Amino acid sequence: MCDLFTPRDATMIDSVTVGLAAALEPSDILAGVDEAGRGSWAGPVAVGVAAVAAKDLARLLSQRWVREHLDDSKVLSAAWRESLLPLVKQRFLTSFGTASPYECDQLGMTAALRLAAERAFALLGVVPSLTILDGKHDYLARAGVVTLVKGDSRSAPVAAASLVAKVGRDSLMREAGLAMPAWGFAAHKGYGSRAHETALIEHGLSDIHRRSWGYVKRLGLNADE
Repeated sequence: MCDLFTPRDATMIDSVTVGLAAALEPSDILAGVDEAGRGSWAGPVAVGVAAVAAKDLARLLSQRWVREHLDDSKVLSAAWRESLLPLVKQRFLTSFGTASPYECDQLGMTAALRLAAERAFALLGVVPSLTILDGKHDYLARAGVVTLVKGDSRSAPVAAASLVAKVGRDSLMREAGLAMPAWGFAAHKGYGSRAHETALIEHGLSDIHRRSWGYVKRLGLNADE
């Protein structure tokens, strides 16, 4: 598999993770958390979780695919993400949660992210002693959370979580694209683009568009339709 990838700089990842894990007991669980779809115009917001026992962390970080290839999902091609995800699911305990477009509109993004994360943690089946959350804003409201700016490129558990969130949400948007082909969701995954704007002007809002987002007013769309 390694021939498919260009090695990343292995020195850039996990010094923070190792330092934080040093305070954990061997049986304690460390989790990484990241989201996908925060800025999308349509579709759910998704949160991925990737967890590992502290006693297994050093062995995991020593693996070549982690040191050289696991990275922020946004910088990886779709083929790389799809190739890495089975390894992530084998080596980490993973889960995935979403909040619907309606929930994004009704609750606001911070609360929608928290709801998606709560759903993901409920499916995880374990309670992490330490959670590394990508970014600088803690939307989790849980004990033991540490925020890490650019965590998806600096911490293997967060990078793994970013893959879970991105691949899972992209799959949902491809399904939406099959059900509602007029808006081109399979191509742009609900994010803003010229093609997306053109489809909105021609067809109006679909059932999965976020009606409280600024693009609705800017494009003169009817949020009540």
